[in-house]
Amino acid sequence: MLAELERFGRYSLDSFSSGVDVSKFWEIMGPMVRDFNANPDVYISELDAVIANDKGGFATFGAARLMFEVFGSECLSVPAALPLIDAGIEFKAARGQTQMYHMTGYEQQRIFDRRQQGENI
Repeated sequence: MLAELERFGRYSLDSFSSGVDVSKFWEIMGPMVRDFNANPDVYISELDAVIANDKGGFATFGAARLMFEVFGSECLSVPAALPLIDAGIEFKAARGQTQMYHMTGYEQQRIFDRRQQGENI
C-alpha cells in the first residue's frame, strides 16, 4: 500500500512527467474508496498507519490527494482528513510550490481557513 500511495503522490505532483500509470492504483483502491464514506475515521486512521513509514513524503502526499478523490469538495468537512491535507500542503511547500500557482482550490481554502484560525502557515 505504501508503494501505491507513493506512486499516486508522484503522479499527483507531476502527472505529465512522472511516468506513473495510476490505473493500477485505482484497481487496488477502488473497492476501498467505496467504503471510505461508511466509516472515514477508520480508513483515514489506517492510511495514517501506512504513511507513518513514509521516507520521501510522496506516499503522504498521495494519501492527502486521496482525500480529495474520495470526498471531493467535502474533504475539508471531514475532520480526520485535515491532518492529511495539511501534510500534503506542507509537502508541496517544502518543494517550493507556492500557494498562488501550485496549490489546488481546496488546498488554498485550507490555507485560508488555517490562517483565519490564527495559524502561521
